[in-house]
Amino acid sequence: MPMLSPAPRLEAVDRVSILLVDPDADPYLPSLRSRFEVTAVSSEEQAIRALRTIQPTLVVTELALPDGDGVSVCRQSKALTANPPTVLVTTAVPERVPDALLVGCDGILLKPFAPNLLHTRIARLLRQRAKVLQNRAVWERAGNTYLIEHSHLVATGTNVVCQDACCPSCGQSGIINFDSAGLRRIWYACLPCRKVWLGLKRDA
Repeated sequence: MPMLSPAPRLEAVDRVSILLVDPDADPYLPSLRSRFEVTAVSSEEQAIRALRTIQPTLVVTELALPDGDGVSVCRQSKALTANPPTVLVTTAVPERVPDALLVGCDGILLKPFAPNLLHTRIARLLRQRAKVLQNRAVWERAGNTYLIEHSHLVATGTNVVCQDACCPSCGQSGIINFDSAGLRRIWYACLPCRKVWLGLKRDA
């Protein structure tokens, strides 16, 4: 059996391109720019233009933007062909999270957060992206068209679907754990009824 050549790795850290969409991004820019190639914009219109020109590896977008919202930025990002960017959404309003989940965001980070937490979340998403791209390269060499076409199914980001847990509001199963709120408490969302709540980790 012929040996497969090593799968390509994700871009080196200094080549990872991040599109940061947030009118209040200044506190995070110095630390991000020390590790990544960062393009910072403050509006939905600027973000859509940047998506077409820089083709970022990762998009970090606030949901509340002066001329629109980050949900549209996420939707447009995921509509890009080939390898769409990973999308991390930030917001101070948990009730808006279901809208972002429904259009395919890969992670949620609730404000306020420390810069080191942003770096940790980005690192997790980039590691997962690298794994997905490596798997896809192996599938391509093996000619597995089904796995290539459905590779997005393994890219769940940092959002975790809890199949055995039910929404306390509508009773639907498959709620989503999207962010931690300490050692014992965690945020959940139910997409059918758009309910968002803070619960104990053992609930899932």
